[in-house]
Amino acid sequence: MENIIVLIGSIIALLLVYFAFGINIKKLKSSLKNEKIKNIVDKFPENEEICKDILKMHKNEKVKVKQNENKKDKTSLYIVLTDTILVSNIKDVYTRIQTMAHECIHSVQNRKMLLFNFVYTNIYNIYFIIALILTICKVYKNYTLHTYILLIMGIIFYTIRSYLENDAMIKAKNLAKDYMSKYNKETNICTNEEIEEIVEEYDKANKVGIPAYNFILFSKIILKIIIYSIISIIMFFI
Repeated sequence: MENIIVLIGSIIALLLVYFAFGINIKKLKSSLKNEKIKNIVDKFPENEEICKDILKMHKNEKVKVKQNENKKDKTSLYIVLTDTILVSNIKDVYTRIQTMAHECIHSVQNRKMLLFNFVYTNIYNIYFIIALILTICKVYKNYTLHTYILLIMGIIFYTIRSYLENDAMIKAKNLAKDYMSKYNKETNICTNEEIEEIVEEYDKANKVGIPAYNFILFSKIILKIIIYSIISIIMFFI
């Protein structure tokens, strides 16, 4: 059965990419912990104010900034449909300024691509769920066809999402530096050397975090194929 080959190939691909990216979860977690840098970053304003200031630098003040009401949610995100940046409650992480810069960059990216990404991602996820349900109900019997459809949809998803995210991740460090330098000139809250230390730590975190994010994105696609392949194999023998 072809789906057995697809299943084995997917698992091998996942492992190969994991080792190729040199993913190290322990190193990733430790890279986000630096009390000295955190204490410097604590001198800067709250996340919401940082976000608004960066948007002013971009001359993009039409974007709405809202504080996430869920205090347990540590995720900040740009919502393209409402042109809103939802700011998380992260205060204990020194990367928070870079995170705000990251979301501000999303707000100035190509709007058509952002909208396509939003709509397509939902279609992709819905198709996966429908394919699973109809396969389990034995409505879908051409398992290989739907595996390849998921693969093609996954490639498109990865291409668009990785472009948007990598663009924001790569640019965020320098934008965060520009913001800190500008704010420091106005307030003199730290030294230029301290800002350079923060940026250096951001660079270290990015060297671990960007490959990790790309692997997670890739794994989401492969895991869908693995799950569907396992279900289709089971249904074939039932």
